[in-house]
Amino acid sequence: MTDTNNPNIEELEDDIDIYEYPWNNEEEEIIIESFDPALIKVDTRPMTIDLVLSRIEYEELDLAPDFQRQAGIWTQAAKSRLIESILIRIPLPAFYMDATNEDKWLVIDGLQRLTAIKQFVIDGELKLKGLEFLAPLEGTTYKELPRNYKRRIQETLLTVYLIEKGTPPEVKFTIFRRINRGGLPLSPQELRHALNPGKAPKLLARLADSLEFKEATGIRDWRKKRMVDHEFALRFLSFNITNYKDYNSKSLDVFLNQTMAEINQMEDATIYLLEAKFKWAMVAAFELFGKSGFRKREKANPEKKFSLNKALFEALSFNLGQLDEKQLQTLKERKSYLQNKFIDMMENDEKFQNSISQGTSTVSKVKYRFSAIENQILEMLC
Repeated sequence: MTDTNNPNIEELEDDIDIYEYPWNNEEEEIIIESFDPALIKVDTRPMTIDLVLSRIEYEELDLAPDFQRQAGIWTQAAKSRLIESILIRIPLPAFYMDATNEDKWLVIDGLQRLTAIKQFVIDGELKLKGLEFLAPLEGTTYKELPRNYKRRIQETLLTVYLIEKGTPPEVKFTIFRRINRGGLPLSPQELRHALNPGKAPKLLARLADSLEFKEATGIRDWRKKRMVDHEFALRFLSFNITNYKDYNSKSLDVFLNQTMAEINQMEDATIYLLEAKFKWAMVAAFELFGKSGFRKREKANPEKKFSLNKALFEALSFNLGQLDEKQLQTLKERKSYLQNKFIDMMENDEKFQNSISQGTSTVSKVKYRFSAIENQILEMLC
């Protein structure tokens, strides 16, 4: 069990190896702001596999094809055992859908199972392998199954929970986060991605894949599977859309969710400007700090490598994004002094140190670290 006396694990994660963090142990962020329980609308709908596949064929159920990590993670043997379970009538766990749009459901929990069923029944690309109870069906495709087995699959009843229109977005996110406890649950950013299809995920993908971002952070491609890189980009965008001085959210998750929803409604011209600003901030970070700008540093151990720090990233990248070319040139001329000033701040300013280490999403700590970095930069420009 999670120790409830500990600070929110989401915050502690800021200063550990974010790429290896076990998301399934993450403590749930509590919704502090009140809401009307009557607004939570969850419908339980028994559906046959045949009906669910019909929705998929008519593109009325989105398996999130751009969500590659979850869609393709099961092995052939794992998919085959799922089909075997259906054939021998073992009940499947419930499925959870975002049914805010009745004509286009989003799969939140059960994506891999539905993908496996689709690949077997609709696509015909799955051959059964490694069966435990139905060995005679080894190597069989759906078309090769006897009619009674096909009928058994089609008529199998699934339990589907639908989160319906009217449920507040922040509550919907928390509901899905609570039920997202499978063998390999989604990270918070993967869940945001699934719940907010549209312009926002595409923008985050472009920013995370940009050369400027990769150079400034040193993120390796193989470490990007949990969409941590997308969350870094989202944090930058969030504080550029809502200035840190106006930040008053009691929940960082809610704040980031709201940003994705807002980006989905933006004009393309506005998105273009945000994208340009992000790349400019990354260029500035790399030219001033190399790959160490968004990591803690120690004067006594300059070679010691720290993990990327989300809180430091959002505060420093925001401030670097405000620079013009002349200001950046001035800072480049004073680069060594600037780097030493930042290390001094990390080592000697206990309040700043805390603001990038624990409870980093509280209003007071957000405003302190942003303003502290802003003041350091302004001092260097005088």
